[in-house]
Amino acid sequence: MERQEIEIFLALCEELHFGRAAERLYLTQARVSQTIKKLERHFGAQLFERTSRQVRLTPVGRILRDDLLPIRTQLNRAIERAQAAARSVEGTLRVGYLGGLAASLLVDTVLEFRNRHPECEVHAREVHLGDVFGPLRRDELDLVISHSPVGENDLVAGPVLLTEPTGLVVPRDHALARRSSIDSTTAGAEVIAIGGPAGAYWHRYLDETWHISPAGPNGAQTFEDVLTAVAFGAGVHPAGAHAERHYPRRGTVYVPFSDGQGHVWRPVWMPGAETARLRAFVQMLLETVEQRGAEHYFAPDRTE
Repeated sequence: MERQEIEIFLALCEELHFGRAAERLYLTQARVSQTIKKLERHFGAQLFERTSRQVRLTPVGRILRDDLLPIRTQLNRAIERAQAAARSVEGTLRVGYLGGLAASLLVDTVLEFRNRHPECEVHAREVHLGDVFGPLRRDELDLVISHSPVGENDLVAGPVLLTEPTGLVVPRDHALARRSSIDSTTAGAEVIAIGGPAGAYWHRYLDETWHISPAGPNGAQTFEDVLTAVAFGAGVHPAGAHAERHYPRRGTVYVPFSDGQGHVWRPVWMPGAETARLRAFVQMLLETVEQRGAEHYFAPDRTE
C-alpha cells in the first residue's frame, strides 16, 4: 500500500463517511471511493459495508485498520524526526578544503561556527588537485571549499566566497622568473600535468582560460607534487596569489598575471545534501570573508 492509500483508508475508518473523509484529506469523494475499491480488489475482500444510511468496517477491514494504525504512527514519527534533524544545526559536518587558502578560511570559520552552533561538530580533511570532488561523490564529505572551475552537472556550486589574483609558479632560473608580471595569454610555458580523475578537467580549464597547453610529466596528484616538479625545472603551473604566502618553496618563484581572471573560490556540495548545518556553515564562510576581507587570505605582505 502507498502512503496516500493508507491515509484514505484510515480516514474512512475514523469518519465512516465518504464525504467527510474526502473533505478531511482535501480530496474528492470520487477519489476516496476509487481508492477503497482498488484496495478491496487488491485484498480480494470487502473492507467496508456500505448502505444508503451508513458505512461500517467489515471484519477484514478491522484487521487491516488495527495493523495499519501503529505503522502510520511510526511513519509519522520518522518523518517528524527527519524534518527536525534537517532544520537543526547539530550533528557532524564533513568539510574538505583545497590548499592553504581554503584551510585558513576553514579554520577562521570553524572557530566562530563552534561558538554559534556548539551542537554541530566539524570534521575537516584536505582534498587534492587530482581528485577534488571525488570525496563528495563517494559520500566521504558534505562540502568542499574549492576554486573554479566547478562545471560538473552533478554538483552544486555555492556562492562566491572570494576572487583571488592568479599567476604562474616557475623555476627560479626560468626566463619568466625575472619578470614582475606576465601576460596570461602569451605565457607559452610548459605546464606540469595533473593526474587523477580531475586531470583532464583542470587542463581544459587552464587551456580555455590562459591558452596554455598542458605538457610535462604526468601524474602530479597534489599541489606539493606540482611545486616539486616546478623546482626540478620540469615546467610551470598556474596558481593563486596565496601560493606565494602559503607555499614558499626553494627553487620556485611566483609571477603574477597582469591580466586574466582570478581564481573564484566557492563551497561545493552534492544535490540533496543541503541541510540546515550546511547552510549555516556556508553563511558563516561568507561572514568570515566579509569580516576579515578577501585579501587576508592571499595577500603575501600580510602577517597572521
